[in-house]
Amino acid sequence: MTSYLRADVLLSVALSVSALTLAPVALAGPDWDEGALDAGSTLGSAQAISVNGGINTITGKLAGSAFMVGDYQDCFLVYIDSPQTFSISTSPGAGGASSLDPMLFLFRVEAGNFTRAIMANNDFAGGSSAAGLRASTNDGSGVTVSTAGLYLIAISGFASQPIDATGAALFNQAFLQPGVIAGPGPGSGDLNLFAWNAEGSSGTYVLTLEGVSGVPAPGALSLLALGGLIARKRRR
Repeated sequence: MTSYLRADVLLSVALSVSALTLAPVALAGPDWDEGALDAGSTLGSAQAISVNGGINTITGKLAGSAFMVGDYQDCFLVYIDSPQTFSISTSPGAGGASSLDPMLFLFRVEAGNFTRAIMANNDFAGGSSAAGLRASTNDGSGVTVSTAGLYLIAISGFASQPIDATGAALFNQAFLQPGVIAGPGPGSGDLNLFAWNAEGSSGTYVLTLEGVSGVPAPGALSLLALGGLIARKRRR
């Protein structure tokens, strides 16, 4: 049975995101389908994954230009509960369209609608268009996912990448090279996701995840300092 929940109520209780804790997850959890409600391109329009426990996969679609609205990026709000085992990878052969050349980005969600750039990857290995992220970057930046908490996962079609309010690219452009997981780049302003610099390729995708859980139930989610976040959820 599939149930839908859409909360059009702005969340405004100013508590620290870092204060939130979840019980350890012993078993991998369910699969998540983006569904008919499109996951947006910023925190304010992201799709909050509200399952209890771990997440196995996220299935979605970048529709490109449809109904006079561009759909070139999808953002999902999740909880990383095991930073040491954290990983995300795309699976082009498991339901993903070969026409989609994906790029992956990770942001830390902080109080006040702030999404701090953490890491990015275009091609996880040479000769493959699949993208992937791990707990640590390998571009020399020394960035590590070391703290459990709320994060924003973003997927886009090449070559659409996130920018800050000044129009500067948020990530070290070395992430465009095969095999490079890069951290924030120089000149990336305040590191907060503001918009995207271009359209990108379109198609369906499957994300495989480790160390990632759903965000708290709606009652607990309302305690987060995410004023302006519209939670749109689809449970499968």
